[in-house]
Amino acid sequence: MAINGIETVIFGASEPAKAAQFFKDFGLTVQRSEGDKTDFRLAEGSHVKIRAAGDPALPPAFLPGDGPREVIWGVDDEASLREVETELRRDREVVRDSEGTLRCVDPNGIRIGFRIFKRQPLEPVATVENTLTSRDRWNTPRRWYDRAEPKLIQHVVFAVPDVDAALDFYVGRLKFRISDMSRGRGVFLRAQGRNEHHNLFFLKNQLSFNHMALGVDSIDELMAGANHMQRQGWKAGVGFGRHRISSIVFFYMKSPAGGEVEYAADGDYLDDDWKPSLWNPAYGNQHWIGEAKEGGSKPAPDVEPLPTPVPRFGALLPT
Repeated sequence: MAINGIETVIFGASEPAKAAQFFKDFGLTVQRSEGDKTDFRLAEGSHVKIRAAGDPALPPAFLPGDGPREVIWGVDDEASLREVETELRRDREVVRDSEGTLRCVDPNGIRIGFRIFKRQPLEPVATVENTLTSRDRWNTPRRWYDRAEPKLIQHVVFAVPDVDAALDFYVGRLKFRISDMSRGRGVFLRAQGRNEHHNLFFLKNQLSFNHMALGVDSIDELMAGANHMQRQGWKAGVGFGRHRISSIVFFYMKSPAGGEVEYAADGDYLDDDWKPSLWNPAYGNQHWIGEAKEGGSKPAPDVEPLPTPVPRFGALLPT
């Protein structure tokens, strides 16, 4: 059951033309555009699709307002797709369409799908960093970017009322791996067939969409993209910084399709030798940010290894 990442996120937007322009400016390549329907394709072969919120062909909304209508996960082959179908049909309705895509609803009401996804290899980009003592780039300037061109969908984040039900489903049945936990805040999950720190993060709260992260090659590309977006009039969300959990450098932009969209770079890569930890949310969320508040305090180090087997999220809530 090698789930190999997010193949498609489809959004229902009350202003589909504005939402499509946002993703064009963000650096995505239009694959198809017709009326209120715009499909974007990333270099890995994944897709972001924009539709009018009232489009009758869209899956029904599971969230109020604008936002995702469905997240479709990729699997590596037909055998894995059949394995997913068999597992899910044990306790829920699963629809298989004429193109072979499976569709169902997860325990918290999020609409998800599964289809065969032949991920495309990305062209390598050589990034040579100079330090004060390691001088590897001679007589050559850094690569300059005019704007960003994200190449993959790295992760999506939802708030859900029942995090443990999500873990039972995604970890217990779909073989996701727990990467780390943020005490009382949420859980980071990695798909079995991917190596980014996380492809899915569940926050403890009422059901809502938080953000989608699109991967770029470097901090330079990230900031060139953020600057381009700001010059086009789009507003920053959380803005610029680096997480301690995952090491990701981020820049979040407010999205007219719902939630925020993140440029993400320089994150950690994991395999099954990784040991997850329990983090204090304030310490794990930000190592540094673009603009710190005067007089603010830096969170004290607070992280510890999680025991094996990993306890229930609810058992680790602050007392």
